[in-house]
Amino acid sequence: MSPPVGSARATTAPPPRPLSSYTLATVASLSLAVTGTIALPALLAQALALTAGLRLRTRSRGWQRHGVVLNALLLAIIAFSLGFWLRGGSALVALAHFALLAQGLQLLDARPRRSDFVLVALGLFQMILAANLTDSLLFPVFLAVFVAAMVWTLVVHTLWVESLAAGEPWLPERAFSPRLLRTTMVATLFSLALAILIFLVLPRVRSGALSHPGLRATPQAGFSDRVTLGDLGRIRQDPTVVLRVETLAGTPPPREASYWRGLAFDHFDGRHWSVTPRTRRYVSPGADLGVDLGPHLAPEDLVQRVLREPMAAGVLFAAGVPTHVTGSFGRIERDDNGGLYAPDSEQDRVQYAIRVASAESDETALHDDHARPPAGTGTRYLHLPPISDRIRTLAGEIVAGAASDAARVAAIERHLLRSGRYDDRPPPETGGALGSPIEAFLLEETAGHCEYFASGMIVLVRALGLPARLVNGFAGGRENVLGGFVELARSDAHAWVEVHYERAGWVRYDPTPVDARLRADAFGLLAQMQGLGRALEHWWFQHIVEFDRSRQMNALRSGWMQWRRWRTQPRGALAAGEAPTPGRKGFDGGVLATLTAALAVAGAGLWIWSRRRRPYGYGVRLPSRYGEALRLLERHRGLVRPAALPAREFAREVSRTVPPAASAAFWALTESYLAERFGSRPAPSRRAELRTLRDTLRRR
Repeated sequence: MSPPVGSARATTAPPPRPLSSYTLATVASLSLAVTGTIALPALLAQALALTAGLRLRTRSRGWQRHGVVLNALLLAIIAFSLGFWLRGGSALVALAHFALLAQGLQLLDARPRRSDFVLVALGLFQMILAANLTDSLLFPVFLAVFVAAMVWTLVVHTLWVESLAAGEPWLPERAFSPRLLRTTMVATLFSLALAILIFLVLPRVRSGALSHPGLRATPQAGFSDRVTLGDLGRIRQDPTVVLRVETLAGTPPPREASYWRGLAFDHFDGRHWSVTPRTRRYVSPGADLGVDLGPHLAPEDLVQRVLREPMAAGVLFAAGVPTHVTGSFGRIERDDNGGLYAPDSEQDRVQYAIRVASAESDETALHDDHARPPAGTGTRYLHLPPISDRIRTLAGEIVAGAASDAARVAAIERHLLRSGRYDDRPPPETGGALGSPIEAFLLEETAGHCEYFASGMIVLVRALGLPARLVNGFAGGRENVLGGFVELARSDAHAWVEVHYERAGWVRYDPTPVDARLRADAFGLLAQMQGLGRALEHWWFQHIVEFDRSRQMNALRSGWMQWRRWRTQPRGALAAGEAPTPGRKGFDGGVLATLTAALAVAGAGLWIWSRRRRPYGYGVRLPSRYGEALRLLERHRGLVRPAALPAREFAREVSRTVPPAASAAFWALTESYLAERFGSRPAPSRRAELRTLRDTLRRR
């Protein structure tokens, strides 16, 4: 039997690219744009290609179908990408430029195509490159939109191909139905859930391409082993957040007494501070599982998790004397002044957990102590540049009547707190007999910032023969209530003083007026929105970007220990007596919640997928009547429809081997299936035809 008269035949001309293709390309381009590695001309060219492709989507021009023009543009893209690489750019970024521009060319190509797979593959490649080039909070948003656009684009392509194979005209306005939208959303959620599961279990390997200087951030200045007077004053004009500190154990001091120590400097030439000797001691090749830096002095030691932005020399900051550190930042080094370095992390954002011993000292005990240089350091902490005799006279006047070394140091600190005037601008150069800016600051009572207060105090202390050094780092900060951490910006950079005692060791003093150096708290909607954004960024980096091999190993180790504890202890029993250590807080709650959510979504997707009937491996849901008809033909006649054979062609083959009544019934069921599958029209019941087919086939 021939097919019914009047059935439409599909054209072989491809339909216009679906709008989801342009969404896919736009999101992939934005994902690369936020990495900051794409050249501006390439971004402008891609924006022009996207705009032109969208405007000419249904009315292409002749040059869009001309092979010579398109091939010439492709050669220009290849030349541009190779030129970027040959000029010293990273090969990874050169590939990103090629993928970006080649995708734009694909959107302009109006020649007959068989699929959109090349466009989708280029977009997927861009997303993979972007994932290696950025840790921006925008990337997960772009990824979710990209997956949805990719699934929809592939669904549209599949429907077009199946429409051609079935001999149906391509009618996109009738092909899309609420059922198809639900299927697309389920597939998208399933893909995202699968990506989360792969992320949790995939081993972390830092990409070698990321070590290229062209890809890495510029480190913050002012924290190298040599500092010029005025450096911190310039840093304090910048509100960029550089540290985010979360307390894991212990009680942090109040804001006005909070300090995060960076480097200590012993040599002063009147204008520059430096660390001597400049050599550093090798401590460890890494700290993935933790490294002990000193004895744990007390169980109430402070443990904090620090997220640090790129920093010159890879300096690691701590709120006291570090005794233990955990983090994935490569080798660890230390200088003779106690400064802690992770040199491989100089141009990286890193996160580490650090345990510190308190830097506070008992004033009563200090009264009976003596300020002496550490053993074996000679006069390093007593050295002074050439200074005026007026400085020594001033020091003697300030400490007149003080009965102990601690009292003398405290008197100098009080003098500067009372008489100094804080200003982020350095004092003007006098050009007179006073050769050092510090002499001008002390003798003429000019204003200055913390570096001048600290340097002035050290000059006065050393003029009395007492050992002292300058320390820089951060102080104060601002609490981010939404994120549960303290933010420290470059404007919180600070310098203070340490004096060495025989028994107490190095003791901190701060001669800078506290009210002048602390940032004022910000209020208002804008400040709250900025705080929310930084809290989200912190969560994203901590739980996603920084879920590195160290945290994976700690999570697996903690999970294994808890499982063994659960097997060997009574239900509900808790292990006692284990002091908290960095990186060993039990299984990460955020990771556990993420894993549970991913498993739930994946399970729901699999359940929905299993509920769909997909007989004969067609990969689509068949209407129940048509599926039953296919099963009857297979059972009673051994006729199986190949997946690549159009429905009407199979009906013709069936009509040659079954009685006319069965053939007519199967034709009716086939047309009903095509109407529902490709026309979104409700299919009639066809119970009578199915009964006729069943009864006819059962007769021999």
